[in-house]
Amino acid sequence: MIHLKNISVHFKQKNREVHAVKNVSLEVESGDIYGIVGYSGAGKSTLVRIINLLQHPTDKSSEVIVDGKNLLSLSQKELRKERKKIGMIFQHFNLMASRTIADNVAFPLRNSGLSKAEKEEKVEKLLDLVGILDKKNSYPIQLSGGQKQRVAIARALANDPKILLCDEATSALDPKTTLSILELLKEVNQKLGITIVIITHEMQVVKEICNKVAVMENGNIIESGNVVDIFNQPKQALTRDFIRTATHIEQAEKKILSHTKEQVYELKFSGRHTADPIIVEIYKRFGIVADILYGNIEFLQETMIGTLFVTLEGKVELNELEAYLAEQDVTITKINKKT
Repeated sequence: MIHLKNISVHFKQKNREVHAVKNVSLEVESGDIYGIVGYSGAGKSTLVRIINLLQHPTDKSSEVIVDGKNLLSLSQKELRKERKKIGMIFQHFNLMASRTIADNVAFPLRNSGLSKAEKEEKVEKLLDLVGILDKKNSYPIQLSGGQKQRVAIARALANDPKILLCDEATSALDPKTTLSILELLKEVNQKLGITIVIITHEMQVVKEICNKVAVMENGNIIESGNVVDIFNQPKQALTRDFIRTATHIEQAEKKILSHTKEQVYELKFSGRHTADPIIVEIYKRFGIVADILYGNIEFLQETMIGTLFVTLEGKVELNELEAYLAEQDVTITKINKKT
């Protein structure tokens, strides 16, 4: 569906050259909800604007292939036509204050060739889909932040796009409203078959909705793949930091380490072994008593991922224990106090 190849973006800023994106390649398959996560300045927003060529790559070898077409080879007229297949929503909604909610959603349909009655019917269907049909005659100032974002989603869907780009679309919302918007996006993906690309600095957003993720740092993608695999076995330090914050493990670790002088170990489980009696088996096989200090289970793409913080009593042969746990798809890591 989306193939970005050798994407680089350089520009000058206050007499210095900024390398916003550095030779990045990315593939998003049809039907994906693909998250691109990174801190501010990582290059993620610049990268997503490449998808509809609101930002052009600066490297001549770059390719932007969307739905089988290389957008860089199209004329302006052809590009405008292809852009209609790509909806976009933003952090700050960008609604027209002087127009009703229905008129905001109808705005992209002004040159669609639909009759007035057909436009009204389509607008009502879209507002019903996003759950605010009763607000069609209201104005943006009368809506909450979550309701405004629902309007923005309905407007982005007006031209029946195949792709929806979400640039920090939940950053201005409270946690409860964020979850409701993410549920709506998941529903849009499932009901309409729309491929969604989400730009965010919050791994919590990725955890809730995405099936794939790419982590960006300093213009590079440092890690990418299936969300379950990335959460279960992150390879990069930044990815681990994002995940531990999103799953609240970081806070738990700090509290545990501040209240115990014993060596603490982290056990990570996934899939079918999450519910297995591993602690009992450790005692039976090795005579080691595992005292559980903290436990957590996350559900990602219908897969359970579990985390335990434990202390171990008995003669611990870590190599033997590691080997046994690896056979059960469980990893064990010694947690050191940070100085």
